[in-house]
Amino acid sequence: MSQHMNPHKHEPLTPLDISQRQFPGRPGGYDRAGVRAFLEQVADQVEALLHERQALLARVEDLERELEERRQAEDEIRRAVVAAERIGHDLRENAARQCELLLSQAQQRREALDREAEARQAELEASHQARMQELEAAFRGRFADLESEYHQLTLERDRAHAERTVYLERAFHERHAELTARLSAVRTEYTQFVSQYRALVQSFAELSARHLPAEEDLSLPATTLPGRPASLALDVPLAGEDSNGLARRDEQSFA
Repeated sequence: MSQHMNPHKHEPLTPLDISQRQFPGRPGGYDRAGVRAFLEQVADQVEALLHERQALLARVEDLERELEERRQAEDEIRRAVVAAERIGHDLRENAARQCELLLSQAQQRREALDREAEARQAELEASHQARMQELEAAFRGRFADLESEYHQLTLERDRAHAERTVYLERAFHERHAELTARLSAVRTEYTQFVSQYRALVQSFAELSARHLPAEEDLSLPATTLPGRPASLALDVPLAGEDSNGLARRDEQSFA
């Protein structure tokens, strides 16, 4: 079976590939370039396999040496374990003695700390009590000052309130007197106006009565004259009616 050479692509070769490799023939012999390329490929792969074999052999030697070193290390570890067990026993005994010593020292230290803490607590309680007495005295003094200030402010506020009340009452009375005077003046003016209005109506009624014919004068009611509306009739105060009520009726008649 013929296979074409590809010098740019090197594929792994097997013994079957090498044994069944065929080269295309040419007139005069094989293609030397193809044969050379194939041989070079085979040589490269064989050389790589040799290098790999040497590397594997070297790795095996390293592993054997490492194994021997580990065996020696295991012996040393065994000896070290024995020594460590002996040292551990000694350390345990020393640790027990040191632990007892430390416990004794800790007990003494705790007792000393307890005594120191009790003394410190007594000192703090005395300082706290003195500080509380000082704060209570300061509080009582400050409270007395604030009560005095509050009393003074209350007196000032009451005095200002009284002055303000007197001022407002005086202003109110003055304003009330002013408005009362103005109201009286307005009532007086209104009364004068009503009187003038009644006089005018009376005059108008008299003038109308003088210019009416005799027969028309006899046929009309006495309170209504021809030529003027009924609202201009002469008003006569009713029983219990003052000038203000009369003025109100006059205003209604003009409305």
